[in-house]
Amino acid sequence: MPKNISKLQSYLIILALLSLNIVEQAASVINATIPGMKDTFPNQPLVNIELITTIVSMFVTMFVLISGFVVKHIGQKNTAILGLTIASISSIIPSFSNSFNIILVSRAILGIGIGLANPLAISLIGVFFYGDQRAKLMGWRTAVAGLGTALMTFVAGQLLTFGWHSSYLVYLLFVPTLLLFIFFVPDPEKSGILERQEREQKKESQKASQEGHDVKKDSFVLMTELTLLIFLGLVSAMIFFVKLPTFFIENNIGSPTQASNVTSIINISNVIGGFLFGTCYKKLKKFILPFALIVGGISVCLISILRSVLVISIIGVIYGIVASLSIPYVFNRISENSSTKKAPFFTSIALVGSNLGAFLSPIIANFLGNQSSTVIFNAGLLNLITGIITLVVIIKAMPHIHHIPHNVTH
Repeated sequence: MPKNISKLQSYLIILALLSLNIVEQAASVINATIPGMKDTFPNQPLVNIELITTIVSMFVTMFVLISGFVVKHIGQKNTAILGLTIASISSIIPSFSNSFNIILVSRAILGIGIGLANPLAISLIGVFFYGDQRAKLMGWRTAVAGLGTALMTFVAGQLLTFGWHSSYLVYLLFVPTLLLFIFFVPDPEKSGILERQEREQKKESQKASQEGHDVKKDSFVLMTELTLLIFLGLVSAMIFFVKLPTFFIENNIGSPTQASNVTSIINISNVIGGFLFGTCYKKLKKFILPFALIVGGISVCLISILRSVLVISIIGVIYGIVASLSIPYVFNRISENSSTKKAPFFTSIALVGSNLGAFLSPIIANFLGNQSSTVIFNAGLLNLITGIITLVVIIKAMPHIHHIPHNVTH
């Protein structure tokens, strides 16, 4: 953080950046309104009403890619403010409308706002912070997003007692984030922060070179590899979560409610893992990725052969913690290896990989087996194999130690 920024403003910047990550996942917090909306719009098929949630994700994916081009023209802070303004206004329109078409269009516009702001939630952490502090905040963003989404879902549920229209007022929680960005987050392009980021990246590159590591800025090969990793990670995770209730029923392990409880335990463990990421990154550095993938893969494979709710829950805690280490690592690596101009674009590409992984996971699951236990085992195996390949690549890329030859002349 630049020296001319006070400690209080630094905390407010952190609060703004972390709360922006809650906006990213907020589309689903009003899912509980669907039954009430079905009664209000009896002429609409259920699939159309469910579009209220899914149409947001569709437009988020499209405008995440467009975000990088908008940043080029109006800058990172202004793009974040534009996205937050669009999201803040469009998100509460369903509170005041009884027109299904207007509500559906407003949700699409919400997706546009979230899509514009979404990449900045990650890339701006890399702009304002560096080193261990950046790594710590990359982990915190995952944890805070999980906690914030849970809080918004709870508040939306409480508001539901006043009718489904009222639940949409939960999106007024976007407004404090918007105000924080307007008044407290400096403009990176005008405040000299981008120049400082470039200097810090040069220092990191020089340190890496001294340790024998070749650091290439804006490497499309590296960004492709990271996007593929996040795609495969999301495929594996989504298959596991979707198939878990069926797995419980097919194998007489427990009820769908018990499966849901295990999912909740894993989500809580994700939050714990997010807060632990900074510490783990200090200890393991680049080995944190294969560690997370291998341990996560083994955990999922184990769950597929277990038949005890208690033991599955315990293994689920381990899986939840390690699973939350890989995505912060990927985005931290993008921040480390991207120039100030390319960081938002590369972040957008990785986010598209994430969204595609979630979207395509049901289709990919069809190729992994007929029984839920087999599908879950193969999803874990996908993680495990990816982790082993990643570990081999990292070890091969490490600088070779040159030993003094034994046949020296005396």
